[in-house]
Amino acid sequence: MPVKPQFAEVIVNKAVQAVDRIFHYQIPDRLAAQIEVGSIVIVPFGRQKLEGIVVGFVAEPEVAQVKEIDELVFPFPLLSKALIDLAYWMADYYLCPKVSALQSMLPGGLKFLPTGLKGKNTEFAFLVQPSGGLGQEGKPPGRIGPKQQQILAYLGEHPGSPVTQMLAATGASRSSLKSLLEKGLVEVTREEVYRDPYGQRKLPKADQHQLTEEQINVLKSIETEYALNNRPILLHGVTGSGKTEIYLRLIERMLTDGKESIILVPEISLTPQLVSVFKSRLGEKVAVLHSGLSWGERRDAWVNIARGVVKVVVGARSAVFAPCFHLGLIVMDEEHEQSYKQDNVPRFHAREVALERCRLQKASFLMGSATPSVETYYWALEGRYRLITLKYRIYQRPMPTVKIVDMRQELKEGNRSIFSRLLQEKLRERFSRGEQSLLFLNRRGYHTFVSCRTCGMVLKCAHCNISLTSHGGNRRLSCHYCGYSIPVPKTCPQCGSLAIRHFGTGTERVAEEVKKLLPEARVARADGDTTARKGAYDEIYFGVKSGAVDVLVGTQMIAKGLDFPLVTLVGVISADMALHLPEMRAGERAFQLITQVSGRAGRGALPGEVVLQTYNPEDPTLLAAARQDYSTYYQGEIERRRISGYPPFGSVIRILFSGEDYGHLQRDALIIARFVQAELNEESEILGPAPAPLEKIKDRFRIQMMIKTRNLAETRLDLVRGLDLARGEGYPHKNILVAVDVEPLNMM
Repeated sequence: MPVKPQFAEVIVNKAVQAVDRIFHYQIPDRLAAQIEVGSIVIVPFGRQKLEGIVVGFVAEPEVAQVKEIDELVFPFPLLSKALIDLAYWMADYYLCPKVSALQSMLPGGLKFLPTGLKGKNTEFAFLVQPSGGLGQEGKPPGRIGPKQQQILAYLGEHPGSPVTQMLAATGASRSSLKSLLEKGLVEVTREEVYRDPYGQRKLPKADQHQLTEEQINVLKSIETEYALNNRPILLHGVTGSGKTEIYLRLIERMLTDGKESIILVPEISLTPQLVSVFKSRLGEKVAVLHSGLSWGERRDAWVNIARGVVKVVVGARSAVFAPCFHLGLIVMDEEHEQSYKQDNVPRFHAREVALERCRLQKASFLMGSATPSVETYYWALEGRYRLITLKYRIYQRPMPTVKIVDMRQELKEGNRSIFSRLLQEKLRERFSRGEQSLLFLNRRGYHTFVSCRTCGMVLKCAHCNISLTSHGGNRRLSCHYCGYSIPVPKTCPQCGSLAIRHFGTGTERVAEEVKKLLPEARVARADGDTTARKGAYDEIYFGVKSGAVDVLVGTQMIAKGLDFPLVTLVGVISADMALHLPEMRAGERAFQLITQVSGRAGRGALPGEVVLQTYNPEDPTLLAAARQDYSTYYQGEIERRRISGYPPFGSVIRILFSGEDYGHLQRDALIIARFVQAELNEESEILGPAPAPLEKIKDRFRIQMMIKTRNLAETRLDLVRGLDLARGEGYPHKNILVAVDVEPLNMM
C-alpha cells in the first residue's frame, strides 16, 4: 500500500482574492490515517484559526517553513474528489473564488465547527420503549392508570419513540411516564437522532403505477441511450404526461445497481409534493435538501448522504452538490425554471453544474419539462442532447380547454371587477360542485403601487428606486427588495393633496375578492408573504391536497409541477404581466408561466378549464400558450434569437457596478469598461455601461455593462485580464462593487 505524503494541499475558508490559492500544511502523525481528500480541517493562518478543505497531497511543500494541521473536524470526508474538481471548474467558468464554489457545496458554507458530531451541531433525543418488565402472567405489576395504559399501548405499536413525540400522541404527562419508569415497565435512552423534516408525516406505501404504452416506449429509449452513449436527455412531456413516474422507475433501477440519485426541483414549493411521492415509494432511502429547512436539518441530511445512509436526494438548486460518492443519475425537473440560476456568488446555473458533475462521475443526466428553455431545446434538436417526447396525458386525459377573455371588452360593458364575468361564473360553478379552483397572479400584495392623482407622484422606497406595494388591506406600503415599510399616507408627501389612490392588483386583494364572491369558500394564498414561515408552504400544499381548500390564490410558486386532481379550473388574472419586462427572455417566461399554470387544471379524472384574462388577446405568445403549442412559440423565438445573436447563438456576460455615490460609480464603470474593451477579442461586443433597469436598491446605485460574444471561453479570459489591469490602476475605488455574472438569466 503506497505511503500517503506528509503534506496536504488546503484551501482556506477566506473568500479574498489574495488567498484564493492552495496552501501547504504538514499532516501530524496522529491524523495521518484519517485525513483524506475532502476532509474539513482546522489550520493556523496568520494569527487566526481557519477552516479549510484538503484538496490533495504533495511530497514536498512549496515553502521551507510549513505549519501543521491543528485538527480534523469530521472523521470522514464530506466532499469527494469529483466535487472538488467540480468546484475548480465552477471557479473557472463563473469567474469566482475557488473557496466560494467550495462553500456553496456545504450547508452553511465551510461552517462545520470543531465540535464535529457533538454538542450544538447534533440533536439528541430521549427514546422510550417497553422494558419487558411484565409479571409472569403478562400483566403489569401494580395499578396502571388510563394514561399509563395509553403510553404502553402506543409503545407497543411505536417502540423506540422520542419522548416528546409519544407524549404529544397520547396526551399523557411526564408524571405518567415517570410512574412507568419506576415500575420498570419502560426504559428511556439518550441517542443521537437524524432530524428529518418529513419524519412525522405518515405517508402510505405506494406501489408502481401501471405505465402507458407511451411511457413504456420512452423508458426503453432512455435506458438504451444511457447504455449506448450516455448523452444527457431532454424529456419534453406535456403537463400531466407522467414524467414523475419515469423519474421513479429510473431511480429504482439505480438503487438496484447500488447507485445514488439526485432529483432537482426549481424551488421549495415543489419539494413537499415530490418528497411525499418519493418517500411513499422509496421510504427511508430519501433525504431532502433545500433552504427552507433549519440549519440542523440540512446538516443532518448532508452528513447522512456523505455516510451513504440515504441513496436518493430531493432538493432545490444546491442539492446538485449533494455528497453522493456513487452517483448514477441526476434528474432536473422543470428544467426551464429561472430559479436554477443563483443570483449571488458563485452565480452558477444548476443545469450546467449538473452536466459537468455527471461528466466527472460518469453519471446520467435527465432534464424534464413541458416548456423547455429555448437554449436546451435548440441543443436537443442539434444533437448535443437526446430529445425524447411524451405527447399525451396519462389515461387519455384531455388537455384543459382554454378561453381567452378580452378585459377591454369587459370594461366597455361595465364590469370593473378584477374577475371577468366568465371567471366569476366558473368559480361559482366549481364551488357548487365541490371542485377546486386555482387563481394565478404573479404579483403579491394588495395593490401594486400608490399614486397621487393631483401631481402624479408614485410613492417609492426611500432606499430603492422602486414603487412601494400596499399590504395588509392597504394599511402599509412595503418594498419587496429591502423590506422598507411605512403606513399609507393620508395626504401626498409632495403636494399635500388628499387624492391618494391605490392602483393595480396583488394576490392579497385577489384572495379578498374571492371571499366576497364566495363567502363560504375556504381560500388559501401562496406567495412570498404567506410562505415565509418555515413549513408554511407544506401546510398550504397538504391543505389543498386533502380537499381542505376550495380556492388557491398564488404567484408563480403554484404555476408549475403541482398535481391536484380536484383542481378543474385555473384562472389567470392578468396574462400580460410578464410580457413587457425589459428583458431578453420576457416572452419566453410569459409563455412558460401561462402554459405551466394552465397545465394544473384537469390532471385528475375530471376535465379542466382555463380562463385567461388579457388586454392583448391577439398577442402571439399568449395564443401559443393558450393552445399549449410549444413548437409554434419556439420557431418564432429561435428566429428572433438568431437575428439578435443572443443565446443559443452567442453568450452574454453581465458586469454590474454598484455604489452609494452615482458620480463616482459612473466614472469607475466607464474607466473599467475601457480596460476590458482593450482586451476583448473580435468576436465580442460591449453594450453599455448604462443604468440597470432597477437603478437603485438598498441605497446603492447600479450600472451594468453587457458583453455579447460567440467565444465564451476566450472572452472570460479577456475579461479577467481587463479587470486585473483595472485593479492594478486602483479601479474600482473603495465602496464600489463589481459583480460578474456569466450567462445571466436576470437582467433586472
